[in-house]
Formats: sequence, structure tokens, C-alpha cells
Amino acid sequence: MSTFGVCGRLSTFVLALTLLPGSAAAQAPSSSPIPPPTGSHHVGTTVWHWSDSTRLDELTPDPGDVREIMVQVWYPAAPDTTSDRAPYAPLYHELANHRSWSYPGAPVASTGSTLPVIVITPGRGLARHVYTGIAEDLASHGYAVLGVDSPHSGRVTYPDGRFIPPTPSYAIPIEILTGPYHRVDEFFEEAAELGAQDVSFALERLAEVHRSDPALRFTSRLDLSRIGAFGHSLGGRIGGAAVGVDSRFVAFASMEGVPPSAVRQGGMDAAVLMLLSSELPDMAQPNIREVIPDRRNDVYVVTLDGFGHNSVTDLPFLDPDTYPYEVEPASALNTTRALLLHFFDEYVREQDGDMRSTGALDRVNVEVFERP
Repeated sequence: MSTFGVCGRLSTFVLALTLLPGSAAAQAPSSSPIPPPTGSHHVGTTVWHWSDSTRLDELTPDPGDVREIMVQVWYPAAPDTTSDRAPYAPLYHELANHRSWSYPGAPVASTGSTLPVIVITPGRGLARHVYTGIAEDLASHGYAVLGVDSPHSGRVTYPDGRFIPPTPSYAIPIEILTGPYHRVDEFFEEAAELGAQDVSFALERLAEVHRSDPALRFTSRLDLSRIGAFGHSLGGRIGGAAVGVDSRFVAFASMEGVPPSAVRQGGMDAAVLMLLSSELPDMAQPNIREVIPDRRNDVYVVTLDGFGHNSVTDLPFLDPDTYPYEVEPASALNTTRALLLHFFDEYVREQDGDMRSTGALDRVNVEVFERP
């Protein structure tokens, strides 16, 4: 699987999974394709369909259409939740029989403080729901997690039934992948810029919700002063572009996604966590490591032994025949959850996340480059 673009065939599903002891959701009926979150909070979720009237979407069949994005938020929910759990992937009929571990529209838990925000940017050809395992876990530990679907780079389904597939023009030709790398940067420039604008717009709308939520859930409940980002594959490039223009981002994590050249070569103010599978081609290593020389914060380069490009997603649970990686899916998810929680706790919450200790995790090799 290319490290610069991904696609998934959702055909075979895993239903029987072992519940994790101590989970807030462990007593709920198991109909989720992924293990339950590990934090002390129940998880709520809400899906928003937002239109950006300031931008036209030139890639739609009607170029006069405004840019529309789908956004889902996961958050710590009040413990008296009694409703049924939310569908795993709202609007995706092929996943209709699966439930998440989240409760739709649940009240926000009383955590004693505002909720730190993490943004997830999906890889090419993917939608936000394949990162549910990560999002729910962070939410169960007190984060508000925003998954942003960008039309044309990912796949987007709207409430009225419209579906926008990933555009073939963002599928990188093999001849460009062979280098030199500046050709890869040039190829993905448009996709990265579009996605970064979507993230910026989503955060603007989230700030409006924080100021006055019509549903009376998030008013004055969000901390948008220190934000984290996690991007996967092309989503890492999109997330990196967003982090490069918004100083509120203080932590950037990416699974085999390379930030735009100007961002990685110009130095990043945010702390950086670069996750690499052991199958990553050697030709990609120098470009990923360009975030190191001019860093202005700590950088971690973590190699995950036996992981594949999509081991950090839910795809190995949803379609194990297509994603038969060496590492078992639940083990990969547990490791990914632990790495991201340590990282965001240390740099978003400014707690002692002790990232250096994550080298003791199974299959994890951590290289630490401290801030100058």
C-alpha cells in the first residue's frame, strides 16, 4: 500500500471482539467492530453538515456549488446516558449493522474544565469513521475530537444522499512517487490547501458552537487556545498544512503523512510525532525527517514494527482480508491509542505525558529530538 494514498474495500466485518476491562462502555452490548474506549468517560457524538458560503467547490459537477464538509465530534458524555449507541458510520449503509461506543447527542460530561480539542484529518479515499477507534478513546479521556471529511481527497456522504468519491486526480501516479520528492509536494499542493481550508473553516464553526451552541451542549465548554492534530497519509499533509498557518496548534501527529515542504523545511512551532510503519519505503524517510533540523519544539520519530500503513485505522477490523498486517488489529489500536494519548496529554494539556516512556510499548521504537 502506498504511503501517499489509501483506499479501502469494506466487505468483510469483524463482530466478535474481546471487551477491554475497566472500560466505561464495557457493559454495553457488543455490536461495534472495534474495542471499546479505555478512558473513564462515556462518549457522546454529533455529526454536522456545514457549508462554506465563501468558497466555491470547483471539483463538483456544478462548479457553482459552495464547499460543503461533513464533520463529526466525539466528546466525554454525561454518565447517565440511557439512549442507544450511535451507528458506527452514519449515512454509510454498508455499515448500518454496526454500532459505535458513542451515544448520539448526549450531554457533555462535567469534567471540571473546558475540553481540549483534537482534529483528525483522514487519508486519501477514506472517511472520518475509520478513525473512530482513536477518536472515541481520546474522547473517553476528556478530549473533544473533530473528524473533518474533505470532499475529493476523501469520500463524503451527505444527509440528502449525495456522495462525492475521491477524485482520481488526487491518486498519485507511480512515476511521480519514484522522485525527485519535490514532484510529490507539487502534486499534492492543491489537495493539501483545500483540506487545510476545510480544517480552518471547521474550527471557525466550532468556535461559533463554543460561543453559543443551539443544542446547548458545547457553549463555553471547549478550549480552542491549544489544539492538537492527527493526520493519516494524505491527511498528514493536510493536517501539517493547517498546523503551519494556525498558531493554536501545539501538537501535530501523523501516520506516514508528510507535511508540505514549506512547513517541514521551515520548522514547526508545534511538537511533532511522526509515526512510521516498518514497511515504509526508504525513499520516504528523508522527507519525513525534514521536520527535524529546523524544529522549534520536540520531535518524535516512532517506528512501529509489524504495522502497515492502515494499522492506525479501523480498516483491519472492518476488512481483515484486505489488511492482513503482521500486527494483530487490537494490539495495533491499543498501541496507537497509547502513543496519541501520551503525546496530546503532554503537549496539549501540558501534563506529564512522558512520551519517552512509550518506547517500552510493544513493537515501538522511539527516537527523540528535543527542542533546541
